[in-house]
Amino acid sequence: MFFIAKRLYETGEAGRVSASAVRIATAGVAVGIMVMIISICVTVGFQREIKNRVASLVGHVQVLNTQSLYRTHSTPIQITDSLMTKMDIIPGVSSVRRFVLCPGMLKTQNAFMGLFFRGVDSSFDKSFIAENIVSGHVPSFATDSISNDSILISASTASSLQVRAGDRVYAYFFDSNLRARRFVVSGIFQTNMADFDSKMCYTSMRTAQQLNRWEQDQFSGCEIRLEDFSHVEDVSEQISCMLSRKQDDYGQYYSSARVDELFPQIFSWLTLLDTNVVAILILMICVAGVTMISGLLVLILERTRFIGVMKAMGGTNSQLRRIFLYLSSMIVVRGLLLGNAIALFLMALQRWTGLITLDSASYYISHVPVHFPWSGIFIVNVVTFLVCVLSLVAPSLVISRIRPAKSIRFE
Repeated sequence: MFFIAKRLYETGEAGRVSASAVRIATAGVAVGIMVMIISICVTVGFQREIKNRVASLVGHVQVLNTQSLYRTHSTPIQITDSLMTKMDIIPGVSSVRRFVLCPGMLKTQNAFMGLFFRGVDSSFDKSFIAENIVSGHVPSFATDSISNDSILISASTASSLQVRAGDRVYAYFFDSNLRARRFVVSGIFQTNMADFDSKMCYTSMRTAQQLNRWEQDQFSGCEIRLEDFSHVEDVSEQISCMLSRKQDDYGQYYSSARVDELFPQIFSWLTLLDTNVVAILILMICVAGVTMISGLLVLILERTRFIGVMKAMGGTNSQLRRIFLYLSSMIVVRGLLLGNAIALFLMALQRWTGLITLDSASYYISHVPVHFPWSGIFIVNVVTFLVCVLSLVAPSLVISRIRPAKSIRFE
């Protein structure tokens, strides 16, 4: 049966009607699988890029003072070296870094802006910020025990304040008294994460502690970065159990929060993309299945005389259905190969060139990101093939209604 189906496939272009039907069916499968692969690659790439950007800025899990979860300002918590070591040895954790947040206001002659001053030390991973520096440089913040007058601000902040790298700017801090301090803008960065860029600037750890009037062992918390984002729930649960009902030397209680809990609006938006992808996959599989059903019916009708002769020679309905199912499977495979080739080529081109751009103010990134989830692509191909072939079982039953005596005279 397979040999006969292969011969029909190789000579399928001989019939004018069947040739067009085969081309349309092949194009339907190719377009369907191409759209599905592009949707998966772009969606997964977009989710990974946004998650990595957020995690690069604030970590995957944060350890905070319990009061900080319910207040707009940061409350200090003691983060000792021994506590950091315990968290660092948890499987899946790549790094643990302390930070200090201090609310303040930057002011120039023409404008002012309220910001959080994020204090970092020598362990600060500068790689992500360095990749997004648009002017100036990233200071080292290497001396943890001495304050530093260097500051890193975002491009949106620099534009609002009308300052450039190397300029001096005054900062004001409010508690029981008004205090002022002069900083030098060492660099300007642009991460395109508007929620972060518009609210955050960087300074040294000790500077932020002094501005908050905290002790050297008091911090806003620590950020924990993981080797794989998929482990965030497991690691967060382990940290939560470790810190449960634990107090520091100042009588403050520890708490932890995942990055998706700190930025629920961003991660809720990313979750909605999965729903869109599922809708696209279902729609495209239906398109591929319908075009294959139409193509099979045309093939059967054009080869009615062939079916009649085969039945007259002793062929059974089951054998003839298998012939046309084999034939349809070959068409599906050709469509899948064509669609995969086009989709992977386009995605590779986008990944290496970034031809298609995005509005960074709306999408947080400047170009369409691409990632190749090979297991997902393989599953989509297998499911599409099975759905297309199984959807042809019912139309192939038309063969059983063809009578040899009439079909041989069929024109």
